[in-house]
Amino acid sequence: MEFKIIGKTRLHIDGNDCDLGPAKHRGVLTLLLYYFPRPVQVDTIAQVLWPDSAPEQVKRNLQPIVSRLRAILAKSGTGASIPKEGNAYRLVLRQADLIDYHRFRKLAEMGRVAASRGDHREAKALLREALSQWNGRPLEELGGAWADHCRDQMETFDRMPAFYALLDSQRQLGEHLEVMAEAGRLTASQAPDEAFAGLYMRSLDALGRYSTALDFYAVFCQRLFEHVGAEPGPELRDLYRSILRKQESTALPGTTAPHQLPPPARSFTGRDDLLARLDALLGDGDQGRVVALHGMPSVGKSQLALKWAARHRDRFPDGNLYLELRGAGPGTRVAPDDVLAFLLRSLGAERIPATGGERQLELRRLLGNRRMLVLLDDAHESAQVRPVLAATPQCLTIITSRTRLMGLKVLDHVDLVPVPPLSTAESITLLRNEIGRERADVDPAALRDLAGLVDGLPLGLRIIAQHVANRPDTPIGELVEDFKGQDGLGILGSVHDSDDESATLPAAFSWSFRDLPADTARMFRLLALNPTAEFGVDAAVALLGEPYDAVSAHLSTLVRSNLLDYGAVPRRFRLHDTLYGYALHLVRRDEPAQARKHAMTRLLDWYLASSGAAAHLLDPQTSPVPPLPGMSAEPVPLADQSDALRWLTRERVNLVAAVPQAVRHGFHAHAWRLSANFHEAYDRSGHYEDVLISHRAALKSCAALGDLEALSGTHSNVGMVLYRLCKYAEAEEHFKAGSDLARAIGAHEIQLICSHNLAGIRLALGEVGAAIELYRETLDATRESGYRDGEAYALNELANAYRKAERDDLALEHYYQALAIRRSIGHVRGVATTLTDVGRLHFERGEHEEALGRLHEALALHPIGGDRARTADALVTLTEVEYDLGRFGEAIGHAEEAVSTCHVIGARAGQGRALHVWGHALVALGRLDEAEERFRLAVGVLRGVQEVEAEVVTEHLADVKTIRSAIPEPRSSAPDFTATPAEEITERKN
Repeated sequence: MEFKIIGKTRLHIDGNDCDLGPAKHRGVLTLLLYYFPRPVQVDTIAQVLWPDSAPEQVKRNLQPIVSRLRAILAKSGTGASIPKEGNAYRLVLRQADLIDYHRFRKLAEMGRVAASRGDHREAKALLREALSQWNGRPLEELGGAWADHCRDQMETFDRMPAFYALLDSQRQLGEHLEVMAEAGRLTASQAPDEAFAGLYMRSLDALGRYSTALDFYAVFCQRLFEHVGAEPGPELRDLYRSILRKQESTALPGTTAPHQLPPPARSFTGRDDLLARLDALLGDGDQGRVVALHGMPSVGKSQLALKWAARHRDRFPDGNLYLELRGAGPGTRVAPDDVLAFLLRSLGAERIPATGGERQLELRRLLGNRRMLVLLDDAHESAQVRPVLAATPQCLTIITSRTRLMGLKVLDHVDLVPVPPLSTAESITLLRNEIGRERADVDPAALRDLAGLVDGLPLGLRIIAQHVANRPDTPIGELVEDFKGQDGLGILGSVHDSDDESATLPAAFSWSFRDLPADTARMFRLLALNPTAEFGVDAAVALLGEPYDAVSAHLSTLVRSNLLDYGAVPRRFRLHDTLYGYALHLVRRDEPAQARKHAMTRLLDWYLASSGAAAHLLDPQTSPVPPLPGMSAEPVPLADQSDALRWLTRERVNLVAAVPQAVRHGFHAHAWRLSANFHEAYDRSGHYEDVLISHRAALKSCAALGDLEALSGTHSNVGMVLYRLCKYAEAEEHFKAGSDLARAIGAHEIQLICSHNLAGIRLALGEVGAAIELYRETLDATRESGYRDGEAYALNELANAYRKAERDDLALEHYYQALAIRRSIGHVRGVATTLTDVGRLHFERGEHEEALGRLHEALALHPIGGDRARTADALVTLTEVEYDLGRFGEAIGHAEEAVSTCHVIGARAGQGRALHVWGHALVALGRLDEAEERFRLAVGVLRGVQEVEAEVVTEHLADVKTIRSAIPEPRSSAPDFTATPAEEITERKN
C-alpha cells in the first residue's frame, strides 16, 4: 500500500488504485499527504483550493469532503484517519514512507549519510531508489501560485540535491563517463547551476579533457551572467584555477623583475588608520590576498595604495606590476582581455595568445611562484579585474575603484576598504605643508575654516592651497570669506586658473558622472536643488517626480558609484560638499530653467505639506497656517506627536535652509508658511538661532507678497525667538509691530498672542505689576473671544507673575485653572508645562511630596510634547526636591540628566543650578573630589549669567577645599572636627 503525490494523487493498494473522488477531494488529500505528519490549517486549505470564497463557504465545502475522505480511508483498511485539531485537520498514518514523497526524502537522506561516511556504493543504490520515486509532476492535483511555489521548492531542495549526491558518489566511484554525460545533460537543459557545472568540469578533469573544461567554463560564465547577472562563486573558480594549474609550468629563469609602481605624492598626508588596516589585511605570508579600495572621486585611493606599496617594497623581491584601467578616467576603458595582455607584455611574454582563457594560462605560467605586488588602478567593475585575479593567485593584489565592487566582495571574498575624505586634522596638516607653516600658523582659526571649505578632499585642498599661495599678501581669513561667498564649486571648479583641465575637480567628477544612466544623471543634478547636501528618499522622490522604486534605484546607483553616501539612519543619504557643489554647477548648466522651477516647486510643496501636517499634530489647538492654493503634494505619513517631532528633528537642517532658499528663488508663499510651520517644534527644542535666520528671511517674503496677516504672524514669531534669546528690547519691537498690523487688519488671535508676549517681556524685566495687568487684560480678551488655548496660556503666565509677586495662593489657583483647560483640550505640551511650574511652586512652598508628584507627571509628558527647555526645568527642580528629601543618589542621577539636557539647548542658568545641587549631593555622600569638580564646573557656567549664585558656589568650592586639606594622610591621626564636612556645607546651600 502507498500514497502518491508525485504525479496524480493516488492510493495504491495491491496493484490497484482506490477511487478518491472528485478533484477537490483529491486536492484536500494531497495537502494532508504533503504536510504529513503536521496538521493543515483550514485557512491554508482555503487559500489553495477556494482562494476566492468566504470563510463560511469554505467551511460548508470542506466538511463533507473530509467526511468522504474519512470513509474512503476507513474502507481501504489502511488504518489511516483524519482527526480535526482546532481549526486544522491532520492525516494519521502508521509511517511516513507510505507516501512516495516522504519515502523519497528518507531514502535520499540515507544516501547522503552513506556518502558522508565514504560508502559511495550504498549511497548510489539508495539515491537511485529515491529518484525512482520521482514519476511525474509533483502535486499534480493542485494549481495556483502556492502549488507552483511548492513544486519549485521540491525541485530545488529535494530532487536536484539528490541528483547531485548521486552523481558525486558515481564520480567518487570513478564512473566519470556516466557523470560527464548526465551532468552535461543537466547543465545544458536547465538554468545554469554551479553545482552540476562543477561535477561536469571535475569529470572532464578526471578524463584529462582540460581544454573542454576550460571552454565549458567560459560558456557557463556567460550563461550565468545573462541569467542572474552574477559571476561564478569561489568553489567553481577554484576548480577552474586548479585545471589551469595542471597546464602551467614555472617561470623562465633569469627574467628581470619589473618595478612599475610610480612613487607616492610628496604631499601625502595622514591616513595612518587606513595604512594600519592595510597592514592587518595584507599581512606577511598571505600572498594571495586581494584588497579593493573604493571611494568618491579624488579622495586619494591611488595615493593610499602607492604609499602602502612604497612602505613594503621589500616584501616583493620579484617586483611589482601597475596598470591604469581607466575605469572612470579619460580615454578608453581597458577591456578584461587587454588587461591580461598588458600584464603579459610587462612580464616579457614573447607572444600574446588570442583568447582570454589562453592569456590567463600564459600569465599564470610566467608568474609561477613569484612574490609580486599587482596594483590595478581605477577599475570600473568587478568583471574588468576578475580574469586577472584568476591568473595571479600567488600575487598580492590591490585594486582601486570609484565603484563599490560588491561582486568581488560577494563572489571572490575580496576585502573592500572604503577610503573616506581626510579628517579635519589631516586636512589642516596638508594645507600647512602646501602653504608653508609660517603663513599658515598666523591665523590657526582661519586655516581651520579654509580646510572646512573642502571637507577633506585631497585634490580640493591642493587646489585651494594654490589659490592661497597665489595671493601671498592677503590674510587667509579674508580669503576664506571670499571663497565662502562663491556658489557651487567656486574656485574649486574654475578651469581658468589651471593649465591642465584634468587637474580640476569638475574634470575629476565628470569621469564618474559620464557613466551614469541618463535618468540617474538627472537625479544627481537635481539633488543640488535640495536645501542641503543631506536628504531622505521622499525628498528625492519629490524632486524627480518619479515613483519611489525608480528613485531608490537611482540613489543606489549613485551610492555604488561613490557619488553619494548613505546617511546615519535608513532611507537617508548625503552628498559630499564638493559633489553637492558640482551638482549645483551641472543643474545650472544642463537643466532648463523651467525644469528647475518645476522640480523646486515639487520639493518645496512636499516640505510645506509635511511640515504642516507635523505642526498640526504638535499643536492641534492653534489655527493652522493658511494652505497654499493649488498645492497637491502628499505629506509624509505621521502617526502622532512623537512621530511628528522625530520627522521635524530629522529634517531640521533642510527645513531651516529651505526658507532663505525659497526667498532667493522667489517662492515667497512657500517661505513664510514653512517658517511658521516649524516655529513651534524648534521653539520647543531650543534651536533658536536657526529659527531666527528663517523667520527673518520669511519677513522679506511677507513684505514681497504684501500679505499683512502673514507679516504680523511672522513678526510675532521673530519676537518670540528673540525673547527666548533674552534680547528683550528687540523682541518688544517685533511684538509691537505684529500687534499693530494685526489690529489694523482685524487678526484678533495674532493680536492676543502679541499682547500676551509683551506681558512676558515686562515679567522678564522684573516689572511684575505691569506684567500682571497686561496678563489680566489678555485673559479677559481670550475669554471673551472663546480662544481656549490662549486663555490657558494667559492663566499660566499670570500664575508665573503672581509667583514672582509672592502671591502663591493666587498663583496655584491660576495654575490649576490653566491645567484644567489644557487637559480638557488635549494640549499635552501645555499640560507638561503647567505641571512643571506647579511642581516648582510646591517645592518653593516646602511641599516636597506634592512637588515630586507633579514633576514626575510632567517628565512623563515632556517627551511627547518635545519641549526640551521645560524638560530641563523639570529635571533641575526634581534634583533640588530629591536633595532636600535626602535622596542623594536619585538627585545625582537627575542632576546628570539635567546638565546634559541644559547643555544641549544652551540653558546655562539651569545647567549651573543642576551642577550646584549635584555637588552638594556628592558632599553629603562624602565624595569630595567629585563634588569639588562639580562646583568648579558650576562656577564656570554661571559666570556672566547669574553672578550672585556663582559667588555662592565659589564659597562652597572653597569650603570643600578647606575640608580636603584638613583630611590627614593615611596612618596619621584624624583632626577633631566639631561638625562633619557634609553638615557644614549642606546647611549653607541656600
